[in-house]
Amino acid sequence: MKILLSLMLALLGCSFAQNLQGFQTPSGNIHCMLFDSELRCDLGTITARVPPRPKDCELDWGNAFGMSLKGKAQRICHGDTVMNPNYPVLQYGKTWKKAGFVCTSLSSGLSCTNKDKHGWVLSKGRQVIF
Repeated sequence: MKILLSLMLALLGCSFAQNLQGFQTPSGNIHCMLFDSELRCDLGTITARVPPRPKDCELDWGNAFGMSLKGKAQRICHGDTVMNPNYPVLQYGKTWKKAGFVCTSLSSGLSCTNKDKHGWVLSKGRQVIF
């Protein structure tokens, strides 16, 4: 829940909010934020079937994805968002590389990986975690 804490502190104007970095896809449907060694991407709209909500998730479910620098990516339970219209646009065909994460924006979706080559491919109609 480090991401949640960082977002809360960012909203309060704490100094380490300057470490927050993000981007959005040209469609505006996917926004991603990097904080230290964690990447989170949120989708505004999903048309694909979402897996059942985990029993221990009492917050929002289905449209947010997170991963650390190492290890597997996952769909996350969340009570916040990283959707930010002020993030720069990662144009289709372009790649964003920061802190060991690599994300490529294509018209078919956004692909992101970590150092272990785990990650996701996200689009409105399909979300694949690998």
